[in-house]
Amino acid sequence: MKIGILGTGTIASAIVTGFCTKKTGNEFFLSPRNADKAAALAGQFSEVKVCSSNQEVLDNAEWIFITLQKNAFDTLNKLKFKNTHKVLNMATEMRLDDLKKITGETAILAHVVPLPMIVRGFGPLLVYPEIREVGELFAPVADAVYLNKMSDIRPLQLLTCVMSPYYMLLEEFVQFADERGVEHDVSVKFTHSLFSALSRRAAEIPNCDLVELANDMTPGGYNEQSMNELIDNGAIKAWRTALDKLLERLEANTKK
Repeated sequence: MKIGILGTGTIASAIVTGFCTKKTGNEFFLSPRNADKAAALAGQFSEVKVCSSNQEVLDNAEWIFITLQKNAFDTLNKLKFKNTHKVLNMATEMRLDDLKKITGETAILAHVVPLPMIVRGFGPLLVYPEIREVGELFAPVADAVYLNKMSDIRPLQLLTCVMSPYYMLLEEFVQFADERGVEHDVSVKFTHSLFSALSRRAAEIPNCDLVELANDMTPGGYNEQSMNELIDNGAIKAWRTALDKLLERLEANTKK
């Protein structure tokens, strides 16, 4: 497949690296925007070419990935899309309806949300609408999660915005063990394995009731105490509060 990418930022770099590392056989045509990152990718992978303009990207590619920041959306108005293009919008604040006014009729127009771990060839990929061809394209590097409603994109997309605080949470656990004499490598290995196992356990239970799973603990035990301590101190609610504020920001920026 010939894939063109408009905008060569962090997520675009992760996508290209993930695909190329997996030797998928795809060719990539990158926009000149963010020249240093584009040149670095072209220098690392023979299947990557940096184009002289955004229009050259469109002229060479069948699939078009839009990973532009909001302040660069206006550049799309200057481009000529083909009805054979398969366009995937990855811009957080771009609505599909607005994008269609720019691209016109295309073979595919979908909104997808890849995550940074795609660089390693794994992780979820939100896809709306349910277009199996999109999931098949990304199958070597991500697991497609198809959505029935565009409105599902926003809340699920925002769940990805807690990655940084999640890693800081793990760091707190590692530091707790380190400060009590556990070797750092052991603290890290155990913490990663523990949380990986917790997620795997939940994922392997059909229609898992997470509250029921959380309450599966010994009455009066240490798990119950830790749960009560966190609830009493607002630590659990703080995650929800953060998500609510993120949604308010996203909706405000999308309407502008």
